[in-house]
Amino acid sequence: MSNRTVVVATTSLDFTVTLAQFEAEAEHWNPHASLGPDVDLEADAVLFIERPGEPAFRVFHFMGEDMLMTDGSPQQSAEVAVWAVDAFPMSGPSQLWMTDEEYTGHTVLRPGMSVGEVWATWQKHD
Repeated sequence: MSNRTVVVATTSLDFTVTLAQFEAEAEHWNPHASLGPDVDLEADAVLFIERPGEPAFRVFHFMGEDMLMTDGSPQQSAEVAVWAVDAFPMSGPSQLWMTDEEYTGHTVLRPGMSVGEVWATWQKHD
């Protein structure tokens, strides 16, 4: 599996994260986070997270405003997924997923779920 995971709705219009919302909710990661420009992908903002004793990772916000991506470890990816589902409510009836870049599987995200539940409910794709 790729080390990049994506939080995206099964219907793109059902999950929208504006740049202003992303910037406002970035404080969740303080004091170990900073916002900056992207140099690797076509993102319009990147949250850089550097916590002591852990590998640094990033959360990417894209101009299309319909997904978030992270390059964190599996634990960090699950934390990002839980943050996303709790911080950015769905606007429609579809499901919010955490999936990997290769689309080898997914987790259906629910508000209030724990970080441990994210990988425990991972469903492999055939």
